[in-house]
Amino acid sequence: MLYLWMPETDGVWYWSAGENWVAAVSIEQLIHDIQPYQGHETTVYFSSRYIQLIQQKISKAHYNQLGQEGIRYLLEEYMTLPIDQVHVMHHFHSPDRLTVLGVSQSTITMWQQSLSLLPIKLIALLPDFLLLPVPVKNQTVIAHIQHQTLIRFDEWGGTSTDDLAVYLELNPVAEFYRYSNLTSLQLDALKLITTEEQCENYDYQFQPTVKAKQHPFNVLPKPKKDLAVSSYWKVCAVVFVLLLMVQFSYDLLRWIQLKKVADQTVAQSISQYKDWFGENSRVTEQNIKSMFQSQLRMNQAGDTNALNLLSRIGPILMQRQVTAQQVNYEANILTMQLKANSSDSLQSLTQQLNQQGFKAELGQVQANGAGSIGMVKVQ
Repeated sequence: MLYLWMPETDGVWYWSAGENWVAAVSIEQLIHDIQPYQGHETTVYFSSRYIQLIQQKISKAHYNQLGQEGIRYLLEEYMTLPIDQVHVMHHFHSPDRLTVLGVSQSTITMWQQSLSLLPIKLIALLPDFLLLPVPVKNQTVIAHIQHQTLIRFDEWGGTSTDDLAVYLELNPVAEFYRYSNLTSLQLDALKLITTEEQCENYDYQFQPTVKAKQHPFNVLPKPKKDLAVSSYWKVCAVVFVLLLMVQFSYDLLRWIQLKKVADQTVAQSISQYKDWFGENSRVTEQNIKSMFQSQLRMNQAGDTNALNLLSRIGPILMQRQVTAQQVNYEANILTMQLKANSSDSLQSLTQQLNQQGFKAELGQVQANGAGSIGMVKVQ
């Protein structure tokens, strides 16, 4: 992991691989110095003077009631920019402490464009007060590091200042101060408001921010590509589920229709069998084919020509919903008395048989109730 400390303007950059800070007087030198870390994940610290930070005492119930949008507008009265142009982050610290941080979106965009020139993989943009150690309760930590004066008053709050004396004058006095590397003027300003027992000097050592990418105050926007991919897959999932539902519905309807046709065909076949060979309680959907074959073998003494002819004509009769009331096979001619809805149906059936290679002839047709009966010879 690589760490960069970004100057406010065209000042000195600092970089670290997790130990002491190393200065780079220009962006060109920085690029040269960090070349061995090309492509490494990098956390960049920016000046805390770019942030607007407020802390409020608020119950968890009120916090939940506000929601994301409500929390954004808590910061509105402290900003000179419209709140829609501010990138707002927040953290609720149980039981009743809310910290809200805002940074100009245009400033973040400018940083991203500048950092894109570096051979790094940027994963976090954090305010530089996080470079200081976390103070204990009622304690403030102050350090003058690389010509920058940083202040951290709790785990989630801090700032950067040009004039420590002014800061100490304008803010409430803490119960205890830890300080490091202060100039003589800064130390004098601190001693003016404190006693010797309230202050402790310490040796500052850089400690990298743990889980910087997941830090609540990482102001680096989530890449649009990630958001687009995430939305894309959500849409794909919805479309896929809808397609499955449509396909399932189509298959179900088709199965119902085919089942209905199959049931009608079976009923017609059984009715046809009874018309030809008389009532038989043993004939069922499962044995209809074998019963037909058995009767034909018995009636024709094994004449396979009749069996083959009927097996080819039978499906056509069923398709056209035509029933045979009498069947006779003699001298290689199959004579059938057929009942249909109309004489046109019988004429159309005869034409279809001829088209399919049979030699069919329609005899006299007589009306019979709602339908017609005619003799058809096939060979």
